[in-house]
Formats: sequence, C-alpha cells, structure tokens
Amino acid sequence: MKNILLIPSFLFLGFNSLFSANIIHLTLEDALMMARQQSLQAFLNKHYFMADYWAYRSYRANFLPSVSLQAFPLTYTNASILRYNSVTQTDEFIRSEYLASDMNLSVSQNLAATGGTFFVQSALDRIENFGANSFTQYSSVPFRIGYRQELFGFNPMKWQRQIEPLKFEIAKKEYLESTEQMYISAVRYFFAMARAVMQRDIALSNLENTRNLLQIAQNRFDLGTVTREELLDLRLSHNNAAIALQEAMLHYRETRENLSNFLMLPADHEIEIEFPQNLSVSEVDLQLVLQNALDNNPEILQMEQRIMENQRNVDQAKAARHFRADINLTYGISKDDGDLLRSGRLDNVYSPDFNNHQRFSVGITIPILDWGRNKGHFEMAMSQQNIAEIAARQTLQQFEQNAVTSAVAFNIQKSRVESAALSDTLASESYELTMARFRGGGVNVLQLTSSQAARDRARLQYIDALAEYWVSYYYLRRLTLYDFENNRKLEFNEEELLGGQ
Repeated sequence: MKNILLIPSFLFLGFNSLFSANIIHLTLEDALMMARQQSLQAFLNKHYFMADYWAYRSYRANFLPSVSLQAFPLTYTNASILRYNSVTQTDEFIRSEYLASDMNLSVSQNLAATGGTFFVQSALDRIENFGANSFTQYSSVPFRIGYRQELFGFNPMKWQRQIEPLKFEIAKKEYLESTEQMYISAVRYFFAMARAVMQRDIALSNLENTRNLLQIAQNRFDLGTVTREELLDLRLSHNNAAIALQEAMLHYRETRENLSNFLMLPADHEIEIEFPQNLSVSEVDLQLVLQNALDNNPEILQMEQRIMENQRNVDQAKAARHFRADINLTYGISKDDGDLLRSGRLDNVYSPDFNNHQRFSVGITIPILDWGRNKGHFEMAMSQQNIAEIAARQTLQQFEQNAVTSAVAFNIQKSRVESAALSDTLASESYELTMARFRGGGVNVLQLTSSQAARDRARLQYIDALAEYWVSYYYLRRLTLYDFENNRKLEFNEEELLGGQ
C-alpha cells in the first residue's frame, strides 16, 4: 500500500490538462492545523464564543459600580401654564417665561444578595425667570444617599449570579467541542479526497490493464485459445473502465474542491496527500473516557443550566402569588438660593447651613383576585421543573451509554486498520499472481476480473478503515474534551482567543 497519493497534473479522456508549479504537501496534521488557523469554521467558532463572552462581560458589569451623568443644559419655556393661586384658591393659566438647566450625577451599585440597589447622587438646578419680576434661582443637593429594593419578591440578580457564570463555562467548553467537530470535518474531507485519488488511480490502472489484456486476448483469440465470449467480456471491461475513470475524475475534482474550500487553500495549487504513518492511540480506558465525558462535556452543564433555570422560574412564579413591598429611602442635604426679591448665587447653594433632604416610601402589592392565574403559572413552572429533572436523568443515562459505546468502538479501530492493510497486501499479491497466470493462459477472464475487483475493494477498504479510525479518535476527543495522545485535558486558552480584547 502506498503512503503517498499524488494528484496528477493531467486529466484523462476529455478533461483539460492542468499544471501548477506550486504543490502543497498535505499531511493530516497539516490539514488539522490549517483548519484551526484559517478555515471559515474556525472563524465562526471564534465569533460564536465572542458573542457569549461579551454577554458575560455585560452580566459582570451589572454588578460593578456604575456612574452616570444626566443633564439638560437648556430648557426654554414661554407658554401659559396651569398653576394654583393660593389667594383665590383656584387653578389659573399664568403666562410663564423661563430658562432652566439641571444636572444629576449618580453612582449606583446593585446588591445581588438582596436584589436592591444602593446609590449616591448629587444634583444642581438653575432657573432664570423672565418678565416683570426677573430673578434667578439655584437649588443644589450636594449629596444624597439612598437604597431601593423589592421586599418578599423575586430576586433576579441572585439567580443571575448562579446561571450566568455557568453559561460562560458552557460557552468555553462549546468552543473546544466545536473545534474538535471542525477536526472531524477536516478528517472527513482529507480522507474523502484520499479515497477519490485512490479511486482515480485504480481507474487509470484498470483502464491501462484492460487495454493491455484486450490486446493479449485478441492475439490469443486469433490463435484460438480465447473464446469470443471471453474477448467480448474484456471489451466490456475496457469500456466500463473508461466510464469508471470519467466518474472517478469528476469525484476527485469535487473532493479536491471541498478540501480546498474547507481549508481555504489556493484553487490553483496541486495537493499531495500523505497518509498518517502512525496511529496515535491504540486503545483508551473506558473509565477514563466516561469520567472525562461527565466532567468536561458541555451537555452535562447544559442539563444543570436547564434545571437551574426551571428552579428560577418556580421561584419567580411563587413570589408572584404572595404579598410584595417596595421600599425607597434617601437621605442627604440640600439648599436653595434666590426669590422674587433677589437673584440667587451659585456659591451660596454650596456654602454651609444646608437643609436636610429626606425621603422614605413604602409601596405594597397584594394579589386579591386573579382567578387562579398566578397559581396556574406556579403549577406550570413546577411541572416544567419536574420534566427537566426527569429528562436530565434520562439524558445522563443515554450520555453515559454513548460514551462507553464510543470508547469500545474506538478500541477495535486499530485492529480493523491492521486487518484492512493485510487484506490490501494479500489482495494485491493475489491479483499480480492471477494476472501472470492469465498471461500464461492459466485462468480465464472471469477469474481475472474477480481478482481485480477484490484488489480494488481491499485498497478502498484500507482507506475507509483509516478514515474511520481518525474520525472515531476525534469524536472521542469531542465527547470528552481530553487529549488521549498526551494524557491531558484540552485547555481553553482565553488569552490567545481574545487577542487583547
């Protein structure tokens, strides 16, 4: 069995000849490296992770102090405004013209443990009244501290602190899993092309052999040692070989384009495929596979996430059925300056003798009659939680069975490759002997055709066995996120992936 299959620079029987001085020597390791570095799938995998990364960053930002500045530098009003006249004790439309400005600086911090928000604020307002009695007023709140929270209600921040880090951990494992899936695709494209090259080489060889054999048979037919039926069989075989070659060329072209497109290789380059010389892993330990699959596979964490989200929904539905209260309290200092007799000054509102600024409010919500709506939401959430827990147990059982079955299937792959290689060698030797005997008149055309078909099947079965070994190996890596060749877990390199984000 040859270890190198060379894609030739010519096409046979009606195909245009192609030649390029640029040749890519492609091993399986090279194909995997190119897939990781330059394939479209690698680009997509990265940006799928980046979407999850920024979602996690946004979540974390919600629990960091936030600073905001809200300002309305200019608000001009010249209109009739409805106001209360304390002298006549009536509402009257009064023409007003003024220019107002205000600014508010706020620092807030969410508290996940309680679900409340602590804040510190500072505010400044200015209003300039026009008309017969023009004057300017200033009002300041140098500082105001406060706290607002919903009591006896649902605390979404508590659940975010549990779910969001888990989702980010899933995203990292899914990136590793998608990388291994990309390797599986690369292996399949690599061996699909190798098989197509082998089929092309077989078709070329068969066409040449049938041409030579047809000439020999024609001479022997003239001598009377070959029947007309056998001669016609050889002519049919020659015609079928020509058709097979055309089909093999088309298939070869498709697989080459598929591999080139997947690896983003130049379309005008030749590709020389080199088979892997060694099988990296002969056998894996079943317990090691199962343990790493349970520890590393994102599907396990996804089950945990679904259960946790259903528990959150139950908590939310339960809180909606009961009494809730909202509290909002603030304390600070303030000062105003300016009235009808004189205009105020900015420095006065920040000088001592401030006034207290206090506020405390409590709001309550009591569900009295909702016709069973909240109860229905609660019971539905409980049912969904029970379904999620039962489904998780079933999925876990199936997952464990799949992990063990995949490991058992992989452990026979090396022996299959060795058996296929031996069959290939034996079939090739048998064909050579049959060919020699045919030239000497010892076997008929049917026996020769049968030996040739057995040789061709054996050659393709060897490639299929080799491909199946590597697909199985990378499937196990995808399932366990474990490098069995180096005996270590696959590491997620966040710094390399983010590249200074």
